[in-house]
Amino acid sequence: MVGAGIFLVARLLPLFIVIPYIMNLISLIGIITVLLGATVALAQKDIKRGLACSTISQLGYMMLALGMGSYRAVLFHLITHAYPKALLFLGSGSIIHSMKAIVVYSPD
Repeated sequence: MVGAGIFLVARLLPLFIVIPYIMNLISLIGIITVLLGATVALAQKDIKRGLACSTISQLGYMMLALGMGSYRAVLFHLITHAYPKALLFLGSGSIIHSMKAIVVYSPD
């Protein structure tokens, strides 16, 4: 469900290309998402929250590329980003579980 909005915009891109200011708006949304996601990721203390915010930042890059009209690169990035990120989430859960005896884990 994370990439559903990216996929929707990619599928509707032929409609958006007709109106140039819509493409500029998509690019602006992408730039804001990149900056906001990366900034929030730097402030996270929890490893899973940091990974989630970096995913938001990557979705911003995809939206920025859609604003430039590059839907093939976006769909490729969407698919290739999903698998390593899923493995990172599984690995972070394993790290949290193994460090539970040493460090008291509190996501708050």
